[in-house]
Amino acid sequence: MERRVRGIGIRNVVIAAALVSTASISIFLLFFGWSSGIGSALSRFMVSDSRLPVSITVFGRSTDNAGNDTLSARIDLYTADGDLAGTVERSWSGWELKLDCVMIGTGTKWLVFPFLAYTDETERGHGVDLLRLYNRDGFPAIFESSLLRNDERASLKRLLSLVRTERWMPSVFGALHHETVSIRSFEAGTAYSLFVTKEGKLLLRAN
Repeated sequence: MERRVRGIGIRNVVIAAALVSTASISIFLLFFGWSSGIGSALSRFMVSDSRLPVSITVFGRSTDNAGNDTLSARIDLYTADGDLAGTVERSWSGWELKLDCVMIGTGTKWLVFPFLAYTDETERGHGVDLLRLYNRDGFPAIFESSLLRNDERASLKRLLSLVRTERWMPSVFGALHHETVSIRSFEAGTAYSLFVTKEGKLLLRAN
């Protein structure tokens, strides 16, 4: 009986591993096929040496009697038309606020998806899920525009579904390219815009 139960357990593990492997291969093929046409499909949304519709405002830092650091800040995300797409304002345990983004590009131009906000004291893999702030029924609202074509909207929805797999796909099966920017020194109350270079590096610049 014990041997049979052990056999069932091993079989379930093998099946689960096979399912995850199949899913990861499917996602890889989807991305490979999609990325081959990214230059033409979404070229007008790709940016280089440009500000992005994301801003961070840090209101201040404090340290309690026990030496614990806290910072308060707001992150605002906007649409391509300049409308507010999502915001989060809160206090974090830590000294340094970091913004992790998924980067998809053709070498010198980029599509940037804000992914996770956390601090130097946040447990690895945790933080504020930024995707949920601008996910509108599967569409990334940071690219929302009155000039958006139906084919572009469909491509952006497919791309967001791919980016969202980063939340659950085991890293052993590979990952999309991420870049992280942190804010260390700042003027309290000043909004800093996210900026991407042609090399795909992220910076924060005062508005």
